[in-house]
Amino acid sequence: MGTQGQASAAGVDAPPRLTVSPLPGRGGVRAAGEIGLTTHETWRRALEEAVREGEAVYDLELSEVTFVDVAGVGVLADAARRLPEGRRFVLHRPPPTLRRVLELFWPDLTAIEVSMS
Repeated sequence: MGTQGQASAAGVDAPPRLTVSPLPGRGGVRAAGEIGLTTHETWRRALEEAVREGEAVYDLELSEVTFVDVAGVGVLADAARRLPEGRRFVLHRPPPTLRRVLELFWPDLTAIEVSMS
């Protein structure tokens, strides 16, 4: 059970990183890196802000996310359940593991839409 780090020049694994930045011209964010134990708080804060923002559709560009654990998907599902009626998250190009975990544990969560484009 561990997360993969990036090897440094000294050969020691660096802690996983997650960066979250606004998407230009639309409501949403781009995430890059790993969503795991050491980055859950960054992920949670980004999703809490998304819930507060009030956009009908909030885009999450996830094509540069290289790893996500089940707890990270759980944080997403919890945030989606708190969205008011009629609002949703659209996940753009999420990693296959994220899609699979959603299908297994939250198959009827209508506030999350997956887009491969």
